[in-house]
Amino acid sequence: MADEPRTHSTLQRSDAVRHHDFTTTSATGPGQLIGLDIADMDFPSPPVALHAVHTRAERNDLRYTLASERLRGRITDWYRDRHKWRIQERDLLLLPFGVKAALRMALETCADLSRPVIVCIPVYGGILKVARAAGASVLEVPLEYDAELRHTLDPRRLADELRRSGAGTLVLCSPHNPVGRVWRPDELTALAAAAAAAETLVISDEVHSDLAHPGQHHHPWGAIAGDNRNWIVLHSVGKTFNVSGLQNSFAVVGTPGHRKAMRGGLSSWGYYEGSFFGDAVAEEVLTPDGARWLDARVRHLAEVGSWIRRTLADLPVALPSSSPEAGFLLWIDARTLRVAGRPVELAERIRLRTGVRMLDGTRFGAPTGFLRLNYATDPVLLRTAVRRLADLGQEEIRDVQR
Repeated sequence: MADEPRTHSTLQRSDAVRHHDFTTTSATGPGQLIGLDIADMDFPSPPVALHAVHTRAERNDLRYTLASERLRGRITDWYRDRHKWRIQERDLLLLPFGVKAALRMALETCADLSRPVIVCIPVYGGILKVARAAGASVLEVPLEYDAELRHTLDPRRLADELRRSGAGTLVLCSPHNPVGRVWRPDELTALAAAAAAAETLVISDEVHSDLAHPGQHHHPWGAIAGDNRNWIVLHSVGKTFNVSGLQNSFAVVGTPGHRKAMRGGLSSWGYYEGSFFGDAVAEEVLTPDGARWLDARVRHLAEVGSWIRRTLADLPVALPSSSPEAGFLLWIDARTLRVAGRPVELAERIRLRTGVRMLDGTRFGAPTGFLRLNYATDPVLLRTAVRRLADLGQEEIRDVQR
């Protein structure tokens, strides 16, 4: 794989900061655990991000700070240039926490939680957890998928569910985690028409939107929804630029009433707009320099995603997977593995047998037998992980032949 960036796994790091490690030593089982579970990238953050942190810290002043007005302009410019979506600075809320907390705030302050909240599954488990924690009655609607594990939205089915259930809110994951889809305009337009007809609030988690692979184009919900502004789009530079530890995000809010409600919720939680370090970093990465860094990483991720998908499909016990159109996550169908039928969670059984950590599909609302793998790490680690999975398949074949 050409132009491979250095990864944290190949760099010397300080033990002063505890974070997700892609390699650790196991007390039981294989000596080295390979962590392909948590969704962050095993690459250094952009130099401009690190420079922004150093510059802000060197001011010797860590007092309360106001939200960055310049950042609002950077965000509007970024949407215009990268996603062809024109928004106004007044539409933005700069939030001092991550997208999961932003989702909960949006649900608690703007959604009618006396009515069901629709979520399409499989979906990032944090969405399901946060929606339920907010007091929502979650209605899970399965995505359609074909033999290639390509998942699709079914607007007609969702329209029927909106009418039948009386759901007041739809939480959308766009692009989708874990199946990697970048939703097509026709899928989104039909869904937007159904949501408008049902007067349904749409909250769109678009944290992977800047990671659309070459040839793919993300369409922000607000750009699709037309005159119906009953929506909230949530985003962050965290996934895009590998700075999730800063825990800041932003919301593009369709109506003044919802903006006012979210500001009130922010105050009631004891927060205010802006993030001391997060704003400084976001200002510097949402620039041409940041875009060049991002484009190089996305090209690399797309190449690695294609490679590992082909490789898993060619294992002794084939592991078919989705074709990622954005991000760095692979949705794997592991139902052919014999360990998939055991009572212990599949991902845990594989970890114990191979030392490879992945997330179990049941955490995403899927049936037993599916896995999510993060491939944004050192190719040497990925090849080691694949070799261990191949060995597991060979062991299962030998067991069957005995």
